[in-house]
Amino acid sequence: LGAALSDLRLGVSFVPSLPREAAARAAGAAAADGFAPGILSPTMLLVQGEGVGSERQGLARLGDRLAREPGVAGVIGPGDLLPSLERRVLTAASGDAVRYLVVFEDEPLGASAIASLNELVEVTPGLGQAAGLSGVEYSFGGDTAVAGELVQVTREDLGRIALAALITNFVLLVVFLRAIVAPLFLLASSVLALVGALGAMTLVFQGVFGHDGITFYVPFASAVLLLSLGSDYNIFGVGYIWERARQVPLRTAIEQSVPETSAAITAAGVTLAASFGMLALVPLQPFRELAFVMAVGILIDALLVRSVLVPAMLTLLGRAAGWPRRMARSDVPRTEPVGGSRER
Repeated sequence: LGAALSDLRLGVSFVPSLPREAAARAAGAAAADGFAPGILSPTMLLVQGEGVGSERQGLARLGDRLAREPGVAGVIGPGDLLPSLERRVLTAASGDAVRYLVVFEDEPLGASAIASLNELVEVTPGLGQAAGLSGVEYSFGGDTAVAGELVQVTREDLGRIALAALITNFVLLVVFLRAIVAPLFLLASSVLALVGALGAMTLVFQGVFGHDGITFYVPFASAVLLLSLGSDYNIFGVGYIWERARQVPLRTAIEQSVPETSAAITAAGVTLAASFGMLALVPLQPFRELAFVMAVGILIDALLVRSVLVPAMLTLLGRAAGWPRRMARSDVPRTEPVGGSRER
């Protein structure tokens, strides 16, 4: 499941997130059918340079090159409108700045439009030079640019906050368990559960439902919540094992504790997953994405990770799981030769 996370695309997409019967979504769909989806909010390209407004041929060539870029449905720029409309709309009164309106082929706040804009930002200086424009600066504005900034900032903050959450959880587990090895593997299992849930969300919403991308803040919110819930299950489940491991070997402690804690963790997980699943009743795409990833992530954590993966992992690690804490030695009986005799 986690492998599908490599295909995750993030967007904002307010209009497609609305219910189908919403007037704004119906109007957006009609505009997209009649023109192009990007017509709802064209992106502005601002070209600044001394006397650039008088470079009519170069500006026209730049507009033609922009219109041929992938993901661009059309461009309106200097020379495309009547002079009376162009002044103060596409050309500054000083003549030192002009702008183009770029209409994308995809929904303006979606992941595809953001990707098209990012590519356009990279190639525009080269297109300007090829068109004969020099000594000018290029900048982009509009809703797609704002959405791209939101997605970029969220990606960066998600990594930092996830790292901070992992470090905090690791320190708490080290203090609680008085060990180093086991907390590392427990956190790794929580990350696996999170990655699997996000991958499942990517498969369902982008693959099955064909959405352009996932709402940008859903992976951010679900990552923090699932890591926190995973830590709770770690403390509850492994805490019982560690408590009994003071008197009996670790394998025996696992055999005695897991049946007791698994039932409670499973019941709590199913209840919590159902509670988050109720968010899907809200007819908005971000709520349904969050409901799905939280429900699936909690079920993976409760039914697979805490009940199967963690006990198996601790069993394989053995006494090394408690390092540097000393744990009781194995109580597996030694095999006696047939007849009770011993070789000397």
